Amino acid sequence: MRRLTRSELASRLGPRQPSDAFWRRAVDRGEAALGVGPDAVAAAASGGATADGGDERREPLATGDIVDVGDHAFVVVDATPTEADGRTYRIELVADRDGD
Repeated sequence: MRRLTRSELASRLGPRQPSDAFWRRAVDRGEAALGVGPDAVAAAASGGATADGGDERREPLATGDIVDVGDHAFVVVDATPTEADGRTYRIELVADRDGD
């Protein structure tokens, strides 16, 4: 599990990063789907060994990763491969701890 800022996420997704409007809609709905092209998946996979020295395949995001967007946070709840070797990541808004 990784915790990423919005800018860290953008660097993993390449030139097609989510817009401000995407994040506003995601916050309003409490969920969204991020489509990631095969180029970003291939770039992440070519990154070599993982930080802990493992050889497992790397991807831009993984289930359980958290993305901080302003005062909100989203968790990746599903990662589905596409026919074009990209990925669709389903994210859900994390409830505020203080009940807001």
